[in-house]
Amino acid sequence: MTVASAKAYIQRMREDETFRRTVNDCEDEAANWAFLRHNGYEFSLQEFKAAQAEIYDEYGITPL
Repeated sequence: MTVASAKAYIQRMREDETFRRTVNDCEDEAANWAFLRHNGYEFSLQEFKAAQAEIYDEYGITPL
């Protein structure tokens, strides 16, 4: 599990509408995580939050 994987996931969610729809259509949290692992993404919620913070820093965005 890595922050890099979480950053790649965030980037794909921004760029790939079909992927984003599929993720959002997962019926529950377990199905969502299974889909992400199946697509090569391995990260924890903590790593996801760290990836968000890095992206905010890179783009000079202040989180709400």
